[in-house]
Formats: sequence, C-alpha cells, structure tokens
Amino acid sequence: MLDCGSMYFPFKYLNGVSIRGNPRKVDFWRPIIHKIKANLSMWKGKLLSMAGRLCLIKLVIIASPLFYLSFFKAPKQLCKTIRTIQSNFFWGWNSEGKKIHWVAWNRVCRPVEKGGLGYKDVQKFNFALLAKWKCRLRTGEEGAWRDVIESKYGNWRKMKDSMVERKSCHWWKNLCSICEVNNDSNWFDRRIRWKHGNGRTIKFWEDCWVGDKPLKES
Repeated sequence: MLDCGSMYFPFKYLNGVSIRGNPRKVDFWRPIIHKIKANLSMWKGKLLSMAGRLCLIKLVIIASPLFYLSFFKAPKQLCKTIRTIQSNFFWGWNSEGKKIHWVAWNRVCRPVEKGGLGYKDVQKFNFALLAKWKCRLRTGEEGAWRDVIESKYGNWRKMKDSMVERKSCHWWKNLCSICEVNNDSNWFDRRIRWKHGNGRTIKFWEDCWVGDKPLKES
C-alpha cells in the first residue's frame, strides 16, 4: 500500500552504521577492515614516501571508522588488526616482503612533542569518542536522544549505578564503563573541571571545581 520494500535487521543507516548488529564480534566490523585495507593497499605503500604514508594513515583512520568508533566499543582484536595494517603500510613494502618495523607502534602513536608522529591509537581514540557522549550529557545539551536516555537510565550522575543493571543495553553499559579502563579508575571525572556558574548543576562538595580534587577529598 505504501509502495516500498521491506527491510530486515541488521541494516545500514546513514554513513554505513549497522543497526542491530553485534559490535562485540569482529564480523560486525568487517566493512571497516575492508575499507582500511583498500585505502592502505600495498601498491600505495610502494609509491608513496614515508611522509605520504604518514598523511594517508592519519586521514584513513579518522575518516573510515569514525562513525563506528563514535557509537560502539571496538573489540581488542579489531584494534590489534587495525594497528597491524597501519604498521605494515607505514614501514613500506618491497618486492621481497614487508620491511623491518624499526620503532614500536605505541611509540609512533605518541604526540609529536613527546617524540612520536601523532598517530591516533585506535583503542584510545575509540574511548575518547565514546566518552564524548558522557561529556554531552554533563554539559546539558538538549535533544531527543538525551530525553530518551534520561527517561530510561536517569541523568549522567547515575551512570555508575546503571552500569550494574542487567536490563541496560550494551551501548549504555559500555558508555558507563569506558571511563574506568586500564586500571585508571574514573580517568574521565578526574580530568574534568567544572566552571562555577549559577550552581544549579554543580555539587559544591563532591564535584571538582577548584584545585585538583573535590572539596570532600581535600
């Protein structure tokens, strides 16, 4: 009656983000792997200089998986695969095979001022993009997405309590836990500083708004 076809889950939305897939499985990320491999192919590595490969890797890692990394927590195996593709492409290829990787990849990913080349580590980049959702919840940004989340889980101050609820969706669980990884408990909150305004959202005693610690810890 509407003269349109039926769709089935999972399907692609907007810039290729898969809806109702399982982001915890590597198969969910196969399209991203194929895109990165296509953009960082061997023949490009042969023709480009090291500076050219540097620019291309930075461009590809920002453009290709950006929407996926903004919404889903990437599996460790996927991050390892992407790092391998980047590293092999960066150090170049010849007729006899790949060249020696002279420097560890974690050192290459350091900021330029710390002796690295400024590459984005895939896993840390993923955590930063997901943590941005928590930041948007804290800053009071308005929107239908915020109304839906707060009606279901409460405001951002209840994120730790929501993390243990079994009813919560995987996206919300990942968002709640993403800021407390790598044995660096609550790194997000410890790096946030409140700007004291009218006092409606800030907690004078519990929030960090003066100095490096909340007043209750000082």
